[in-house]
Amino acid sequence: MTSNFDILFRRLITSQTFVRGWGNPSHLQELCASRRTKVAVRSECLKLVPPESVQENTIQITKREVKGDTQYIDAKFPSPLAIHFPHLVPPEVATAHFQLVLPHDHRLGVDSIPIGICYPGTGDHGYNRRRLLTAKPLLKQYRIGSIIIENPYYGFRKPHHQARSSLCYVTDLLIMGGALMLETMVLLYWCEKMKLTPPILHGFSLGGHMASLAFTSWPGPLSLLSCASWSTSSTAFCDGVLSSTIPWELLKKQFYENRAYQTFYEFLREGRKSTDSKSAGTAVVVDPIKDMMRLVMDEFTSLEFYARPVASNMLNAMFIICKNDGYILRDGTPDMNDLWPGCLVRTVSYGHISAFIFSQSTFLHATAEMLQRQQPNVKLKKNPVVTLINVTASSNT
Repeated sequence: MTSNFDILFRRLITSQTFVRGWGNPSHLQELCASRRTKVAVRSECLKLVPPESVQENTIQITKREVKGDTQYIDAKFPSPLAIHFPHLVPPEVATAHFQLVLPHDHRLGVDSIPIGICYPGTGDHGYNRRRLLTAKPLLKQYRIGSIIIENPYYGFRKPHHQARSSLCYVTDLLIMGGALMLETMVLLYWCEKMKLTPPILHGFSLGGHMASLAFTSWPGPLSLLSCASWSTSSTAFCDGVLSSTIPWELLKKQFYENRAYQTFYEFLREGRKSTDSKSAGTAVVVDPIKDMMRLVMDEFTSLEFYARPVASNMLNAMFIICKNDGYILRDGTPDMNDLWPGCLVRTVSYGHISAFIFSQSTFLHATAEMLQRQQPNVKLKKNPVVTLINVTASSNT
């Protein structure tokens, strides 16, 4: 059952997604090849950001400020994706920005503190929202510091031709995911050097899924809390309420006017047939445009097509899903318990938007719990963490 509030909320927002279409077809092909051979293969992904490439001075601190009992440090660093694929990444996106939230008396690089890397949801520009709802409560209630990373194509990283959160091209979303995966590796190496440990990746909706993707590439101890996201984003764009924001007629026009898009679609279709012959081989395609969108999103966002996290980390991964989610539909998608055996799946009885409004304390609590699963002796302000959420069996319905 879809939340009526999710549908109503989306109708109040008039902005569209992918307003200029698919993007350069050669970029689609290149992104697909690099994802398959490099980014989605942990051993190869690690070569893109070798540990020796990250030193203390890799991160440039641009501002320090103490307000009351909290310390804020703004910083930036070059995005590895822009280094390896400069022709794919707009200049504004090429520099990663983040804000570090710590106790006022914390000595960076001297004192140790558990840290959460917090990813933004759709439309979450800047640091204010996550600082207020996540970083400050985590610090006050549990003594967990935060790295609030700015999303590619948002805030400081928004290209000048982009209006608000309306990504211009489908390729923008694909670049966003690859950039955040590699930038997370930089941050985790830096956290090790600066004694910001143990770490956890966490976020809501888009942020939760980006955290999940980044979680697959790290070989060391790490926790994950992915809220209101699932194994793939394809249903969000093809079936959920977000599908109404996509200019399908524009995508259709570009598809039929440029043979390169059709060739890429045929390539994806053939690939899906070879891996899922039971369904894809006999399926009748009613709408090639929506089918291409689904194949593209599965190709780049389905956790099925990324390295499985190291076994010990899967036990430190939790997905909190919304019972009546109108954005992230799980029907017909891979189950996380099958993809990542040992991960935790829990349910809140809300829709997508209402969960964000009413379940913040649940998300904070689960963040601390997953850190403690990773390192039982971690020093938290509230310790030990006793779960207050009932575990439910994962379901695709």
